[in-house]
Amino acid sequence: MIRSGTRAPIEWRLEIPFLATLVVLLVFMGLSVANYVSVAQVHGSARVEATASIGYIGLDSNGTLPRNGTARAWINVTVANPTSRSLQYDTVIYKIWMEDLPREAGFAVVRKDVPVQNGSVIRWLYLAYSGSNTSSGVSVPAFGAGTVPLVLDLTEGLDPYTFAAVQNITGFAVSQGRSLTTIPLELFILTSLFIDGAPQPQSPTAALYLTDVVRIVLGQGKDYGA
Repeated sequence: MIRSGTRAPIEWRLEIPFLATLVVLLVFMGLSVANYVSVAQVHGSARVEATASIGYIGLDSNGTLPRNGTARAWINVTVANPTSRSLQYDTVIYKIWMEDLPREAGFAVVRKDVPVQNGSVIRWLYLAYSGSNTSSGVSVPAFGAGTVPLVLDLTEGLDPYTFAAVQNITGFAVSQGRSLTTIPLELFILTSLFIDGAPQPQSPTAALYLTDVVRIVLGQGKDYGA
């Protein structure tokens, strides 16, 4: 009868490093999978919600906007993050259109409006505010929300052409007995955020898909153009 004996000590010494290496590889594979899953959850779960309003400073006694007045817009961009990864705002792109009431009433205007079909009616929209913000420094905590507040002033000194258009639209609203806050607005937001802890590309010329993994882009509204 042949009996199986125990392995020689030298055989165990040879297998121990192999087993240790295998364990380490399995651990790293598990961490990589978990890392990928948590990043993917951010891409599929984060949501943006933005609001906009316009107020008018220095109105004349009749309620119209004078040449030394200010049309001030407030935009709040909020990202809700229901995942375990925190986020960092990178860029917020914004546009606000005002409905061009004089043009819709049949008055000739020389400004550039955007026609928008609404059933059998054409709405005319004027781009009053547009730009981007890259310096908010706002973070979105894990399982929380973060808001970028923007305050945008429009004056004759800053942009005479756009101010004159807004002045004309608001003046027409006043002449029709309307409150300036009832002038319809359209808001477009496109914001990008970096996912904290996700591996960054090692080169500024890295393929776009590598950047897309560590950054999310969220939008709200329709971009009607300039």
